[in-house]
Amino acid sequence: MKKAMMYLLLALGITLVVIFIGGAMLGLIAGFIDGFYGNEVGTTTSMSVMVYAGSALILLLCIILNWVFLKLGFASYTLGRAPKKSRLKVYVCMVIFFATIAILNNAMPSQELFWGDSVQESIGWMRSHPVYSILLIVIIEATDNLVIYGAVLREILDWKHRPVVIIPFYAGVMGVFLILVSQTSFATIGFIIALAEGWIYEYSRSVVPVIIGDVAYWIVILSSIGTSWGWFAFLPLVATIYFLVYAMKVLEPTKPID
Repeated sequence: MKKAMMYLLLALGITLVVIFIGGAMLGLIAGFIDGFYGNEVGTTTSMSVMVYAGSALILLLCIILNWVFLKLGFASYTLGRAPKKSRLKVYVCMVIFFATIAILNNAMPSQELFWGDSVQESIGWMRSHPVYSILLIVIIEATDNLVIYGAVLREILDWKHRPVVIIPFYAGVMGVFLILVSQTSFATIGFIIALAEGWIYEYSRSVVPVIIGDVAYWIVILSSIGTSWGWFAFLPLVATIYFLVYAMKVLEPTKPID
């Protein structure tokens, strides 16, 4: 448990240092450019400039986190316990399940009211630059899942292998956190995602299927946001629960034993 806390605090510390130092440097550079050209303050902070600058900062953070956690052996991108012939089935199930969750998320009637103007503007920019945005999402999700599942959750499960308790508790913590920062509907989506990802990682002991599911989720989010799904969004959700259960069944022979 101490190692899990160490991994979490290490990732948090690196994130804060990069954000504070990188943010200060970006602000200094933007101010210098405005002063050099005699522009009004904020001229160089357009959406494109801020997105590219923020992306560079995020990429730097991801590179540092990957280097630290991989170099020190805290986590890895191994394919896990699943046999080769079963992996493709699991990956397809993850894509279908998380794509449907994304459709359900976009069908929430209050989503556009909840998001601020800056967030909606950022999403609009990402939709107009799909290739760049998808590559960035892949890197972010890979790093995020490497730390959360490949290091922290793995260490907790190795410390006390009680997935029936640990994974729902983890999902509940994520749900409570989302309630504090968003709305109940989004917290429910977050709880479902955390629960599904936790069980898939427990069965496979690999972050790869989790990363694939997350990337599929965000691709559908960006491509279908603003689409009116109505109650239709709930119909495929019921069907795709089967794919999650099927993926767990495929991984059943190789899952860790309590």
